[in-house]
Amino acid sequence: MAGLHFEEFFEGQEFMHDWSRTVTEMDNTLFSLLTMNPQPLHLDAHFSADTEWGQRLFNSLYTLGILVGMTVNDTGLNQRGEIVAVCRRTAMMRCKVVTA
Repeated sequence: MAGLHFEEFFEGQEFMHDWSRTVTEMDNTLFSLLTMNPQPLHLDAHFSADTEWGQRLFNSLYTLGILVGMTVNDTGLNQRGEIVAVCRRTAMMRCKVVTA
């Protein structure tokens, strides 16, 4: 299914998807570590047990990423089936430590 134009969306519109994604504690830990997110609410079961939630929380950006990925077929292709963007890795991130 080709993506929709902006004008074709309406408030309250729902998209039903046949596929699903089961997430695990490892998904949460790996995503948090790969994105350099040291928040103990995502990583530390002992710390999280003393919070109002009583357990680790799943990283909300990962949840958003899954949601966006599931909607690509409904929202992400242009009407003519053309590739509209290409992403290439052109540089590596580096950390520079400065000491006094």
